[in-house]
Amino acid sequence: MKTLLSLFGVIYLASCASVGALIDGGTKMVDATVSTAVDVSGAVLNDVSSITETAAETVQGVAETVADEVDRQTDELQDTPEGK
Repeated sequence: MKTLLSLFGVIYLASCASVGALIDGGTKMVDATVSTAVDVSGAVLNDVSSITETAAETVQGVAETVADEVDRQTDELQDTPEGK
């Protein structure tokens, strides 16, 4: 009987160690997953920011080009004689 109790004690201690290792591994996996999600989110935000900045610069450039062209054309219209 004493041997049987000793055997159960050894199995119980080994099981507890396995469960502890499993819990440790699980928490490390969750930590790595969360860290990866944060890194990916940051990269996506940086990309979106760059795309938005490029689009804004393009729109500004187009608006300036249109404004310059309209200004040039109105100057031409003002320079023509009105009698014709």
